[in-house]
Amino acid sequence: MLNYQWEIKRGDLVKITSPDGVEEGHSYGIVMSEEPFADQLTLFPAVVVYSFLHGLARQYYSYSVQIVSAAP
Repeated sequence: MLNYQWEIKRGDLVKITSPDGVEEGHSYGIVMSEEPFADQLTLFPAVVVYSFLHGLARQYYSYSVQIVSAAP
């Protein structure tokens, strides 16, 4: 069984893509949640990201964000 660990934290700069793989106008954002949400009701971990394109915080799943620059 594969043990996957998502190394993302508050303050990381991320690139946001839509679920079908098409980029949302090269959208970027900052991770706002302390740690990924990973409870027994969700299949994929998610974080809250402030999207520069939309100007608001939204929940994104692990397959929709890619770390561009990690916070110290």
